Amino acid sequence: MSLLDRFRKPKATARGDQKQQPAPIPALSYSWLISGRLAIGPMPRSESHWRQLEEAGFRSRFSCCYSEEEICPPPDHWLQGRVSLPDHRRQEELRPERLRKALDLAAEILAAQPPTYLHCMAGIERSPLLAAGLIARERKIHLLEALDTVRLCHPRAMPIYGDLDVLEAVLKEA
Repeated sequence: MSLLDRFRKPKATARGDQKQQPAPIPALSYSWLISGRLAIGPMPRSESHWRQLEEAGFRSRFSCCYSEEEICPPPDHWLQGRVSLPDHRRQEELRPERLRKALDLAAEILAAQPPTYLHCMAGIERSPLLAAGLIARERKIHLLEALDTVRLCHPRAMPIYGDLDVLEAVLKEA
């Protein structure tokens, strides 16, 4: 049997051909933006992800996802917030009032029960956008400096450029 054939054919087990067990769910990968207070990453997709976050000290989360995107809800005892923000699939246009509401509610949750896990579906567009806004507001720094901080800690961050323009306008209002 060639090496290529070994990869193509499943191995027979001692008890005959059995169905393979599903692969274990990999650990949730997240990034701390403000040490001990704020982390971002993808949506937790299993109870084991929520346990992993609890073991790391998290008891609050803020979601930028639409409710229909959620796969596995957080434990009931967690402090939770959600403001659905559009992503590259453009469910709708990002409106300044919605982004302002998301910033305000996320800041309230962060203040009430840190550390807070901030997530969107993949941890690439929406949660980094909101995180940059939170950091810019809290530290009273320019949005691009806050975005540099987010990207330094979470290299996968790629907010939509047009959404950054909306965020910049919202931050200037304050």
